[in-house]
Amino acid sequence: MSQYLVEGTHAEAFMTMAGTETGAKAMLGDPEQFEAGVGPNIVQAGITMRESVAKVVALKTDPTRTEVQKHEAAAVLTERTVTALEKAKAAIQERAEYLLMAGQEEANAVFELNPSRRFVHEKILEHMVKQAGKPEGLFELRKLMKEDPEAAAVFANAKPYLLNMNPDNFRKVHFEAIERYAPKAWAKMNEGAALTDLPAKYDRAIASVRANFHNPALAAKAKLRVQV
Repeated sequence: MSQYLVEGTHAEAFMTMAGTETGAKAMLGDPEQFEAGVGPNIVQAGITMRESVAKVVALKTDPTRTEVQKHEAAAVLTERTVTALEKAKAAIQERAEYLLMAGQEEANAVFELNPSRRFVHEKILEHMVKQAGKPEGLFELRKLMKEDPEAAAVFANAKPYLLNMNPDNFRKVHFEAIERYAPKAWAKMNEGAALTDLPAKYDRAIASVRANFHNPALAAKAKLRVQV
């Protein structure tokens, strides 16, 4: 007999995994692998998940409740857990957006062009256009970025179509320039990008909690109770 209120192999697998620290990390993210700003949110989400699973297990053998009452109580645990996961998800999304924006702003500041050097910058841009049109142009542009910070700044302020470059290649070279000349901005952007994948995990975990903590049809029967 299953130790959970909802029976079946899928429910068994989810509840068993969600009830362990390792399983919760797999579902919600390992706080040690992500930016410190969201660490506490991930930790708390995992704690709430594990504690709720333990209580659902305890409800299964609660001698003071009927089957309907067990599912009614588990419904409360479901909403409590979902609320915690939604809160963590929102914090992660907000942090990801902040890191990406802050990283981009810092990179823009590093690559800000000096108006008094406009003539030089125009000549650098002309040189880049010539290089981009050659078979070995991508290699030459990357070499130029490494050797000349001012050229990197001009490139960062250009557009792919101005250089007749493929947008993907342009982004690669641009990010390489950020990594080289604005490492702190690069770190923030990387951390923000890593966080953008987490909210989808929380959506899946929330759906699984709703499906496997309790049977909504049984919990709803509690509303039919006759009050005396």
